[in-house]
Amino acid sequence: MARAHFQDFMARIVHVVPHDGALRVYVQMPLAMVLLPHDWTVGGDQPPPHFLDTDERGQLVVDGAALRRDTGLLQARLGRALQIDGAYGSLEGARIDTLTARDPFTYLPAIERNVGDGVTVYDDVSVDLADAVVSMRLRFPRPLPGVQSVLSGSPLEWPDLAERAVNIVRIHRDDSSVGSHQSVGSLSSTFDIEAARAATAGGGGAQAAESQPGFLNYIEGGVHHVLGGLDHVLFILLLVLGASSVAQFARTSLAFTLGHSITLCAGAFGGLNALAWFAPGVEVAIAASIVYAGWRVLRASERALLVPVVFCVGLVHGFGFSFALTDAASSLAGNLAGLIVGFNLGIELGQIALSLVAAPLLWLLRRYWRSPHFANGRVLALPCFVVASFWVVERGVALAQALP
Repeated sequence: MARAHFQDFMARIVHVVPHDGALRVYVQMPLAMVLLPHDWTVGGDQPPPHFLDTDERGQLVVDGAALRRDTGLLQARLGRALQIDGAYGSLEGARIDTLTARDPFTYLPAIERNVGDGVTVYDDVSVDLADAVVSMRLRFPRPLPGVQSVLSGSPLEWPDLAERAVNIVRIHRDDSSVGSHQSVGSLSSTFDIEAARAATAGGGGAQAAESQPGFLNYIEGGVHHVLGGLDHVLFILLLVLGASSVAQFARTSLAFTLGHSITLCAGAFGGLNALAWFAPGVEVAIAASIVYAGWRVLRASERALLVPVVFCVGLVHGFGFSFALTDAASSLAGNLAGLIVGFNLGIELGQIALSLVAAPLLWLLRRYWRSPHFANGRVLALPCFVVASFWVVERGVALAQALP
């Protein structure tokens, strides 16, 4: 859970470049999308997959020694990361780094320098699987002129990761123009390496048609991020529990929205989470905010959650939301505003959906609750408080490890 915000949204950044009568495809993606098998299950008794191990916490870590030892098998795995028209390419080079050491993968000349020949592995013996990133250069045959091709991910990917991936695809065409496609979920992008004039003919109508599905995908990603992040779900539930009236809930909900919107926009531009301690610090603060909200509800005070306090909590949660956008924002220079607005709108829709489900259930609980010794709201607030207290300790350990 301490890395929930990194795993909810994982960027797969792809550059397709014509080169010597063929296509060079540069891709950066989480190493987990290559190493975890299609049928992997979380929490089972199965041994860890090849190249992976488990640490004392039971978390998957990358075995750096195995990566350097079994280079042939590793290259075969990496070569199956992408397909064009259903066929795999040949691996020319790869570099495995940690999240903090990776190349931003935005400027093509820098990418070409960073991904050399052969396979380069980071110096550490092992790192958490969630912190490992691979950058690759693959070679594919060039499609026939005028033929639409389909770039897709591997059918061997673990579905749980593939459906949460943010896909940013850039098509570098022969006339130096660059086309851009964005999506969320399993990768499937249609492109034509020679279609720049066709895409811009007619006053940009083709580009407008492309941008609308992308915006809807950003909204969908925001909804999924809220509904899939248990810490955010618990806090919104406590907002409902702590409201004495519909008007008070509306005030606290708007304060939370205003707070996280500010820091979501600020954090999406990157920079802050490059500090090793910042992301774990935010995770600890999010857990602590749930502990505080749960404690206020358990005290059954008349005004459990004050608007200024909820606004400050929203600022903290906004940085958590922004972690999902950092990689994507760095590669969307022309559509950054659409990404931020769409993702933030999706967060609001997810928040409203949770509130609309929780409010009537809470009303029914209050109407039919019969225990005179234990308030109905405490029945729901207590497990939120206990779980968040555990997170504070767990994430606090991760923060202590990240401090200089």
